[in-house]
Amino acid sequence: MADDNGVKKTSTMPGNERTCPNCGGILTYDPSSRKLHCSLCGKYKEIDNGKKGSFKGVAYKDILNSNRGTPGDKAKLLSCANCGAELIYDSTQVSGTCPFCGSTNLVASALTGSIMSPNGIIPFSIDENRAKESFYKHLNRQLLFPNVKHYVLEKLFPVYLPYISFDSDTESEYVIEIGYRDRDSGNITYKPCSGFYKRSFSDITVLASSKTKNEQINKIRNFYPSSILPFHPGYMAGYYAERNSMTLKHAFEVAQYDMSDVLNVVIPEHAVREFKGDKYRNLEYETEYSNTNYKCILAPFYLASFSYKGKKYDVAINGETGEVACEIPFPRKMIIAILIILGILAAAFLTFLFFR
Repeated sequence: MADDNGVKKTSTMPGNERTCPNCGGILTYDPSSRKLHCSLCGKYKEIDNGKKGSFKGVAYKDILNSNRGTPGDKAKLLSCANCGAELIYDSTQVSGTCPFCGSTNLVASALTGSIMSPNGIIPFSIDENRAKESFYKHLNRQLLFPNVKHYVLEKLFPVYLPYISFDSDTESEYVIEIGYRDRDSGNITYKPCSGFYKRSFSDITVLASSKTKNEQINKIRNFYPSSILPFHPGYMAGYYAERNSMTLKHAFEVAQYDMSDVLNVVIPEHAVREFKGDKYRNLEYETEYSNTNYKCILAPFYLASFSYKGKKYDVAINGETGEVACEIPFPRKMIIAILIILGILAAAFLTFLFFR
C-alpha cells in the first residue's frame, strides 16, 4: 500500500505471516538464504517482495508541497532505558539487547511512534558467523598486526540503520577570476568571467541516525544501488531497525553540502577549460536543484567491539558485503619494533650516501 506521495507504507509483520505454515513456529529472516526460516522444523518461506529490479525514488517536491513536511507512518517502537535509542520491531519481538549500548533494558513504548516510511531496504546477506570470519580476516590482513587470538570479538548486534539517498540535477551560475600566464614573463593576469555549469548527482546518501556513535560506520557505508529492494517487513523479521531521526529537509541540506564539496572542485576545473585559462581564484556560485528524488533506505550493519588490554575498540561490519572497519590498537612492542626497523633503514641509507 502506498500513501499519496507514492511512499510504501511501513508496517510490522503480521503474526500470521510470521507463522510457519508447516509447524506453527515463528519465522525469522535468514541472511544466507534470504528467506524466512523456521528454527523448529527447518522449513523456509519465500518473501513475496513483488517485482525486483530498478528501484526508483520518490519526488522530493511532492513531499515539500504536501501538508506533511516528512512522509511518515506509525510503527511499534522499543525504547532503551539506558541510551534512549528507539528501535522499530515486529509484532513477535518484544525483548532483546540494544545494539547501540548493549543494555537489555528495552521497554515497549506505550504508544506507536511516527517514523519516516522506508521505501527501500538492503537485506542482510551475511549471517553472524560470516561476519566474524570477515572480522578476523580483516585483522590478519593488517601489516605487523599482533596475533589475532588476543582480540576477542564481543557480541555482534545486527541492526538496520536508516539512510536517505538523493538523486538531483543541478545548475550552478558562477563568477570566477581566470588567470592567464604571460609566456615571456611568466606573470599571471586575472580576468573576471561568469558562466553556468550543469551536473547530475545520484545516490548521495545521508545517515539519518542520531544514536549511532560508532564512527567506523562511515568507512563502510557504500552500498550497491542494485541491491536496494522495495521495502518488505519480512526482511526485518527477528531484527531491529533504528528509527529515522532526521527530517527529509535536514537530510537534503546535508546532501547539498556533499554535492557542494564536489562542485567546489569541478566548477573551477570546468571554468579554466571553458575560458582556456591557466589558473583561477575567487570562485562564487549559486546552485539550483531540480528533478530531486529521494529514497528512505534501511541498510544492514553488525555493530560490535573488541577488548585489548582493558580498552574497547569499535567494530562495524557491512551486513551486505562483509566489509569491516575497526579501530586498530598499536601495542607498545609493535611501536618499538617499527622504530627499530626505521632506525636500521635510516642507518643503511646514511651509510650508502657516505660510501657511494
